[in-house]
Amino acid sequence: MRAKEFIDHLSSFGYSVFPDANIMPELEVTRGPTLFVMGSASSSAERDLPIEYPSFQVIVKGENYKNDVHQMDKTEQLAKQVINDISTEIKEVIGQNIVYYIRANQSNPIPIGLDDQYRPVFSTNFSLKVQPIKEGS
Repeated sequence: MRAKEFIDHLSSFGYSVFPDANIMPELEVTRGPTLFVMGSASSSAERDLPIEYPSFQVIVKGENYKNDVHQMDKTEQLAKQVINDISTEIKEVIGQNIVYYIRANQSNPIPIGLDDQYRPVFSTNFSLKVQPIKEGS
């Protein structure tokens, strides 16, 4: 599964997701909570079956903590909601893949702290089990 397909899946839930994977540029302070997707180490593919195990890190940045001291909690709640929304064991098509499951590797998001613009940052890693859809199948 490509990172762009995972980004599109997150966006389908209504989240504001930065459109490019594997970069996290400094965005305007006025931009609301944003998710960033980074590719991460994955398990090897099955030898005998067309099954792959991609994984992605999702970083959630909230709004400025200095302007609203409740942003740390609000951002943690948003990161927890991402875990609940996209964790699934239902077979569904995402992009060019049949996805058998998406699971968070942690039950709670990992607090990273504040970025240089005082926005709270949380991280969660997701593991997937997918079967790429081949043309003509």
